[in-house]
Amino acid sequence: MNFTIRTAKIEELEPIQALINRSTRELQREFYEESEIEAALELISGLDVLIQSGQYFVAENDGCIAGCGGVSLSLDEETSAEIRGFFVAPEYARKGVASSVFDYCEKYCSERGVKSLFLASTLSGEPFYSKRGFTEIGRVKEPLSNGQFFELINMEKKL
Repeated sequence: MNFTIRTAKIEELEPIQALINRSTRELQREFYEESEIEAALELISGLDVLIQSGQYFVAENDGCIAGCGGVSLSLDEETSAEIRGFFVAPEYARKGVASSVFDYCEKYCSERGVKSLFLASTLSGEPFYSKRGFTEIGRVKEPLSNGQFFELINMEKKL
């Protein structure tokens, strides 16, 4: 399958958010309880700022957004970047969409002198990021508004 990777546009925020909600609800089912998934959707924030920064990207197939993801550059002494907001439409899962977007993000970071990447992975995303060279550096349980906790895996990778 061929995907075009491009910078997301602010007017695509609503369809991107719809993709994220669908992806989260369908692809996280075997890893989290439904009530955790619904409450965890509130943890996804700041996409508008990321899109406006030009650091959020979409994978497009025949005019349809198949996946999305981005980076937050934090050019400090360590020259690191956070991988953020990676989601794939359920019908495109395991078809190379996430890999295509990730490769684009990694190249984007390398071209800007980034030396290390970090992220907070869901339980379902951990195998993907491990295959991409990330290592676990710890686990956290993010508190949710419903009193539950959402387990995430902090990971990092040197470029």
